[in-house]
Amino acid sequence: MGTRFFKALIISASLMGTAVTPVFSQGLAGPYLAANRAFEHGSFHAAARYYVRAMAADPANVRLKQSAMVSFVAAGDFRSAAGIAHVMRANSESDVFVDLVALTDFAQKGDYESALSAIALNEDNLSPLLWGLLDAWAKVGAGEIEVGLKAFDTMSDNETLAIYAQYHKGLAQAYLGDFEAAAEILGGNGGGALHLNRDSIVIHVEVLSELGRKDEALQVLDDAIERGFRDDHLLALREDVALGKLPTFTRVEAPTYGLAEAFVTLADALSRGEPDRTALFYARLAQHLRPDLVDASLLVAELLELEDQFNLAKEAYGLIPEGSPSFKDAEIGRAEASRVAGDTDGATKILVDLADNFPDDVLVLNALGDIYRGVENFANSVDAYTQAIKNVEEFGSQHWVLFYTRGIGYERLKDWPAAEKDFRRALELSPDQPFVLNYIAYSYIEMGINFEEAQTMIETAVAGMPSNGYITDSLGWVLYRVGKFEEAVAPMERAVELLPVDPIVNDHLGDVLWMVGRKLEAEFQWRRAMSFDPLPEDLERIKRKLEVGLDAVLDEEATN
Repeated sequence: MGTRFFKALIISASLMGTAVTPVFSQGLAGPYLAANRAFEHGSFHAAARYYVRAMAADPANVRLKQSAMVSFVAAGDFRSAAGIAHVMRANSESDVFVDLVALTDFAQKGDYESALSAIALNEDNLSPLLWGLLDAWAKVGAGEIEVGLKAFDTMSDNETLAIYAQYHKGLAQAYLGDFEAAAEILGGNGGGALHLNRDSIVIHVEVLSELGRKDEALQVLDDAIERGFRDDHLLALREDVALGKLPTFTRVEAPTYGLAEAFVTLADALSRGEPDRTALFYARLAQHLRPDLVDASLLVAELLELEDQFNLAKEAYGLIPEGSPSFKDAEIGRAEASRVAGDTDGATKILVDLADNFPDDVLVLNALGDIYRGVENFANSVDAYTQAIKNVEEFGSQHWVLFYTRGIGYERLKDWPAAEKDFRRALELSPDQPFVLNYIAYSYIEMGINFEEAQTMIETAVAGMPSNGYITDSLGWVLYRVGKFEEAVAPMERAVELLPVDPIVNDHLGDVLWMVGRKLEAEFQWRRAMSFDPLPEDLERIKRKLEVGLDAVLDEEATN
């Protein structure tokens, strides 16, 4: 029931697992419908407010209480969600989600016996991994040490769950101060270290350091760095360990660490690049248990962005502390969320400050250049990209984008020689890159030069990205510009299929259709283009074509 419920989380009786159906009494219908609509669109704060108003009109309605609680969790207002959960439990109106909220509240307050009771009856309603980890950690927190540790071992009987169960048992042993046992478990008992993420590497190093096993700690770091876990913090930790400055174990201060890890593990497994309300629910619970859990806040931010809730995402990114290895990525994410939310000044300030603090960081400077380019401050964007390029120690294929974006800045500043040089350099790093080929070729078309080379470039770009409407439009447009009108029809029609509401693409199709004698269809396309909010200068040209026809407009432009 649980996963299916949250995967859709469109509030309805069947998904809520309750037979209660709202009766639209006076004052209920409006807020109820508004709440549903807000929730479906990811406006969780608004949904929570409307559900509370609906609850006031129908206080006995279990479904409304559940919906309000879920909305508060999604919005990050855990206090309000917990209040509803405890009232529902007191009224015998609980379900698995109510119990999970209650468990989280009890654990955060250190009341692990109550936390245990909150999920005791939910084994069949949760995945074996989540229920097993929550149950084991709650037992450890409640002082049932041996029973809790045995619960981790019981989970290990399932091969799929074994690695997570043993990793968490290692964390529990470290929390309990048994570093020998923790080191043996985290080392994989000879079968390979249990390094599930970056934090697990640091924990392993801290445990070995508590035991004075410097050489083993160094080997753990060397192996991790070789596998790609290479960042300033791990490198600094390795340097400290090499110098004999062994860190103390600080990570697992309470069982809430393990509970939060369990929630975020499941949330991450459910998150696959599209909105998932289950993942958001679990990640929010993890975030409440451990506000410092970077993985939880990053996942919350990413899921909220997928819901188009950029202000909430910005808040989540803002929780990442400056000392975290993920701080720079989080600030870049916060800036992008701010930009999409309409706060371009705030986004720019975030990245300017970040660039001041990390003046040599290529990704930061690239993000700053992108922000400037997005607000058409092309001079500053070129400066940012130039600084980023200067800081690249060795160029690889991935660096094509730096030259491409700087080239766009130069082109918009009307410095075509510099732009073309950058575009060519981008192609040296990433040959046949469709975006670069398209930009150069389209620029050639607009300048009225190199038509043959432009056509070859566009054809290569289309072959590389056949579903990109803008590149397909460029192919149709270059064929039009060289007089191959019949050949231009098919790619232009395909471009409109891919970008049906783009004013430029519809306008281009109109021009092509006019040239092959399909004048009524051309006029239809121009009118469509006008309805899609074209730029003022494009709008005037379209109006003129509808008045006198494309031939006359071209004659007028040639004369002028």
